[in-house]
Amino acid sequence: MGPPWVPTRTKDIDELLDDARLAPGQSFIELGCGDGRLLAAARRRGAQATGYEINPVMWLVATVRNLRYYPRVRVRLGNFWRRDLSGADVVMAFLVPRFMRRLEMKAKAEIKPGARLVSYIYALPAKRPKHQGRHWFVYKY
Repeated sequence: MGPPWVPTRTKDIDELLDDARLAPGQSFIELGCGDGRLLAAARRRGAQATGYEINPVMWLVATVRNLRYYPRVRVRLGNFWRRDLSGADVVMAFLVPRFMRRLEMKAKAEIKPGARLVSYIYALPAKRPKHQGRHWFVYKY
């Protein structure tokens, strides 16, 4: 199992997606999607959204929440470290500090030029953000 689930603050979701410049038709990937609220918000903006969740209970919650958006929203049960991020226009992560270096290395190796990574609460250790929101950091690749 991964770290405990801590939700993204509801009042941050729209502003966070604005700062990520998520546009209709783009691909949004959330690493550790929890209850799936961000996936639903991304879909309402016209994005194709995929979430990865390792906790079976949270996976079920996210899946049920997003059934009405299927197949434009998919929730995958499993370890996101084994998933390729190269197709994403926006990648969202709310990870704990001990994983930030690993996320930074994965993003550098896989995220395509022009795509954005949004890290909620914790900054990447070596990359400078393009923009800093109230509780998040936006990185451009």
